[in-house]
Amino acid sequence: MKIANTLSIILGLVLFILAAQWIIYPDSASDSLNMLYLDGEGRNTQIRDFSALFFTTSLLCFLSLFTKNFQWILATGITFISAAIFSFIASIYHDAPITFTSLAAELIFSSMAFLSAYIFWMDHK
Repeated sequence: MKIANTLSIILGLVLFILAAQWIIYPDSASDSLNMLYLDGEGRNTQIRDFSALFFTTSLLCFLSLFTKNFQWILATGITFISAAIFSFIASIYHDAPITFTSLAAELIFSSMAFLSAYIFWMDHK
């Protein structure tokens, strides 16, 4: 259980920091992803969507930590493995270059979440 707790805390904190960065310093957050910092409605969408993604997945990690229910952090893992899959789809069908640092982060985040979910699940079985 300690491993699951530790993974939940670390992942939750990292994701919370990313969400905070999108709220407080969105221009540097977009730069860190090699992304243009958009203007107008696009900027609102960019800040809103990334903040929501990272804040919600952080919240799910902490819900798993406090409730010991694997479903919450499993949802985080599904979210980030989906992002990795869609990165490949964007590359194949739309000639979008794969950002390997983002892909690596998505794979690490989903692996941490899936491992934590598995441990929580096994402890309650």
